[in-house]
Amino acid sequence: MLGEAVYCDDMPHFENELYLALVLSTRAHAEILSIDASQALAMEGVHAFFSAKDLQEPPFRNCHGIIHDDEVFAEGKVTSQGQVIGAVVAVDQITAQRASKLVKVEYKDLEPVIITIEDAIKKKSFFFNSPKEIYQGDIEAAFRSANHVLDGEARMSGQEHFYLETHCTIAVPKGEDDEMELFCSTQNPSETQRVTAEILGIKSNRVVCRVKRMGGGFGGKESRMLVLSVPVAVAAYKLNRPVRCMLDRDEDMMVSGTRHPFLGKYKVGITKEGKIIACDIEIYCNAGHTLDLSGAVTERAMFHFENAYYIPNARVRGYICKTNLPSNTAFRGFGGPQGMFFGENMIREIASYLNKDPLEISSINLYKEGDKTHYNQPLEYCTLQRCWDKCLKTADYFNRKKQVEEFNRQNRWKKRGMSVVPTKFGISYTLLMLNQAGALVLIYDDGSVLISHGGTEMGQGLHTKMIQVASRALDISADFIHIAETSTDKVPNTSATAASCGSDLNGMAVLVIMSKYQNTAFDYQTCSS
Repeated sequence: MLGEAVYCDDMPHFENELYLALVLSTRAHAEILSIDASQALAMEGVHAFFSAKDLQEPPFRNCHGIIHDDEVFAEGKVTSQGQVIGAVVAVDQITAQRASKLVKVEYKDLEPVIITIEDAIKKKSFFFNSPKEIYQGDIEAAFRSANHVLDGEARMSGQEHFYLETHCTIAVPKGEDDEMELFCSTQNPSETQRVTAEILGIKSNRVVCRVKRMGGGFGGKESRMLVLSVPVAVAAYKLNRPVRCMLDRDEDMMVSGTRHPFLGKYKVGITKEGKIIACDIEIYCNAGHTLDLSGAVTERAMFHFENAYYIPNARVRGYICKTNLPSNTAFRGFGGPQGMFFGENMIREIASYLNKDPLEISSINLYKEGDKTHYNQPLEYCTLQRCWDKCLKTADYFNRKKQVEEFNRQNRWKKRGMSVVPTKFGISYTLLMLNQAGALVLIYDDGSVLISHGGTEMGQGLHTKMIQVASRALDISADFIHIAETSTDKVPNTSATAASCGSDLNGMAVLVIMSKYQNTAFDYQTCSS
């Protein structure tokens, strides 16, 4: 560990560079009566203050989200604390941050203030496409035939991404033809490019977004990076000077959102042995004040509610709750862990009700070859039962469980436990068109190879994997292969590096190219030597 890796804010300062600081809402739900930046602008070193009035007319004031409901700068009212109201631009970080504290925003508090899922249910505060529904079989008949019917609910709270590198953007206007260069800590360079161009009123071919590497992402930089990158780009474009901003940790946590909190309410019908024959479940997702990716997150939770268990009769309804919290966003698992948690909660409640080992209930409900999921996907290569049996055998589960039980009998205060949990998870994007990637490979006359691909490096080793793919395909040493950065002027229209598929998609793009030029690099190396 040499500490030599250069991250976005480590880049040398550009000539005439300025620094931006955000002005964030301090109210959860309020009308904006006035914004007074006069004291901030009077400070020595302050160059400008930007707010919604400095943008083009709608729709160019809303920066992102599936339904474009995220404003670049809040206008008229705020619906969450941490919502961006404006931005101060100054000569350096300290001046900009001090000046941002001098901007006076007068509010008139509004009602209601909806924070929890229960608040949203009570107020019927849902996004327009709620509820979503997936239906399979005849659940009413199944419930009538069940030996037992249990009701229950389970909750899973949010989680902060807490990547080591907070959101950071440097915007550099090129001085002609409206060209703009963005250096950004983002998992989604193409979306950053597209939205920036849209807000500035220019074509995407005038904006280049570059990503060398990120200090972690975990989904938190898939869409929420626009909260910072667009204001920075606006300031740079208006002032025609480079502008930089890296959020402090408290700012980052206020604006970036978390893993979605979920609530599941279910009714499950079972046989006397504990086999599930019917389930009716309502899944509630706390989206925050804008939709962001919450629709897709809710869908994935609905796809995963049964985890690895076959339920022949099921109804799943998903509600996307609109609350006055910062907009929640993508996080590792993308709704899958929340859905699986509900399924495992059912298994343990059934086991407790029947006074059986949860392992026994799991075992009799596992998916088998030829079963169909509740969303009608046939399981053609289902090795789950084989994996389950091998896991129990290699772990010596039953002997160790006896040892645990004996230990617990002999120790009053100190206890041990064992658990086995299966997992079924859907890799890649639910929206099929996003499962695509591109690559550009340059082979030089000394036999060295430069690769550009659409994936971003955030500590998962993606670039190393792409070099390994190329090395194997070309049959040359990895020492001859280099990846400089991810850039939208090399590979356009890419999907975000997310959904646990960055290696598969980009790796195949690299492999397709390499298969066409398998002997070229080797021939160059032979000639040059």
